[in-house]
Amino acid sequence: MIIKMLNDMPINNQKKDIKRIILFVVIGVICVVSIILAVLFQVLQQATPKEVPVQQEEIIDFSSVFDNTLNDQEYAIKPLKKLSDEQNVVYSRFDINEKVDGKFDLNIKIPVINIDNLDIATINKEIDNIFVQKAREIITGEQEYEIIYTVEYTAYINSNILSLVIRSSLKEGSSAQRIMVKTYTYNITTNEIIDINEMLSIKQLNKENVQNEINNVVTKNAKEAQNLINLGYDVYERNLTDKMYQVDNVENFFYGPEGILYIIYPYGNNSYTTEMDIVPFR
Repeated sequence: MIIKMLNDMPINNQKKDIKRIILFVVIGVICVVSIILAVLFQVLQQATPKEVPVQQEEIIDFSSVFDNTLNDQEYAIKPLKKLSDEQNVVYSRFDINEKVDGKFDLNIKIPVINIDNLDIATINKEIDNIFVQKAREIITGEQEYEIIYTVEYTAYINSNILSLVIRSSLKEGSSAQRIMVKTYTYNITTNEIIDINEMLSIKQLNKENVQNEINNVVTKNAKEAQNLINLGYDVYERNLTDKMYQVDNVENFFYGPEGILYIIYPYGNNSYTTEMDIVPFR
């Protein structure tokens, strides 16, 4: 049809009309293609199920909980036999902020559990041996490099469970920084130290599910660390076959704000590293 129209045109008008016809044809093709694409888009939109966003509860960041105080969350604590009646159940036994240029920079708040009990006495002695003794060594030492040492803590009471977590950071001269974490959990009604299995029972958490989540988090972090190691970075390398990752062997856990349970793997407890894995559970 287009050829016939061209043949019927006067010679002197053909060039002008050819451009006009081509323009109409191009516009028509664009319109047809646009309609087809619009129809296909509508069909695909209806055929493809829309993803429903998953509403996840926000887990409080572990690093933000350290406020150097006891948070009883308005739980009515039964009368306890205290070491000091004037003090709270957990309080800062040492609160030192001191700096000596070229020697040390200390910012330490070291807690004590104020309960008169043999198990608590053992805990307080361990806190003294780990954190207080290190501060004494730094203050009285004759090291030729500056040491930066911080200690902070927080404690929570959820129902009748007292949970204390202490975190320290140590930087000795040019050596790698080291972060240590120690936790202590205690039933103030039965006067007993609580282990991880009792804690899972209190939280009504399935042991197998907890194990799976530990495996997921540690494996993911191990892969990320290995990628950095492959690039030449000095990063702590996790041993996924280590028995410490078995639920029964969990040593550090903290029952904290809003009843969140944090299972903690602080690798700085045994190595000069800041690396740790934290697995939270509501």
